[in-house]
Amino acid sequence: MNLRALFALCMAASLSTTAPSHALPLRQIEVVGARIRMGDILPDAVGRTASFDLGPSPQTGGSRLLTRGDLVAAFDHEHLAVPRGLPDAVRVVRKTRHLAAWDVDALVRTAMASKPMHTGVVLAMVSAERALDVADGYARVDVDMPRAPKRAGAFSTSVVLSFVDSDEQVLSRVTVPVVLAVSEQGAAYDTPRGSSVTLVVRRNLVEVRVPGVSTVDGDVGDPVTVQLQGSGRQMHARLVSKDEALATEAPR
Repeated sequence: MNLRALFALCMAASLSTTAPSHALPLRQIEVVGARIRMGDILPDAVGRTASFDLGPSPQTGGSRLLTRGDLVAAFDHEHLAVPRGLPDAVRVVRKTRHLAAWDVDALVRTAMASKPMHTGVVLAMVSAERALDVADGYARVDVDMPRAPKRAGAFSTSVVLSFVDSDEQVLSRVTVPVVLAVSEQGAAYDTPRGSSVTLVVRRNLVEVRVPGVSTVDGDVGDPVTVQLQGSGRQMHARLVSKDEALATEAPR
């Protein structure tokens, strides 16, 4: 038997007697909140140890791999002894909540009900056509919506839902299509250009009211420029009602 044949025979014998290896599956944990804490990784951790910050939580659908070295570094940073039994590695994922389309519809309507809209502008339809997975652990849902155009009719747009935790950290944001209905009243400005307004100037405990005219179209809450009657001077202000504006610059 030549050397090559002997080598092949030895290799075959070795493979036939070697037990197959079965690697342990990587441990995966779900976290709730914007930050990963040591207590998420070590359930037995208490007090200060449980609150060690290990960095930001992954985005929904993503993951973060924390090695034993990462955990040891956290203990070293706090000048504490490293406990026994630290895992070699863990994969961290964001705990999610599944929202059906009708859940998203209800969340949009509830959030928008608490937001003031211009008179004559109403939510006509929420086009939540699919389910969504969002980060779990939110305490409230906020909504950001665009301003409706000054044009009567249906206005198709989108709103952004923000899922906020008890620490006011935004956990997830999703965009949902909606339709707003704008009436003729909704298409009109609260204070059209040329309308008479009272300019209110406040300095400490002193308040002065001066008649003027708005030089631009505006709705309540908008910045406007008011031209004072008599002097003709213009001042920057913010509409607080249809016929009253609060000065936002100091008089000279």
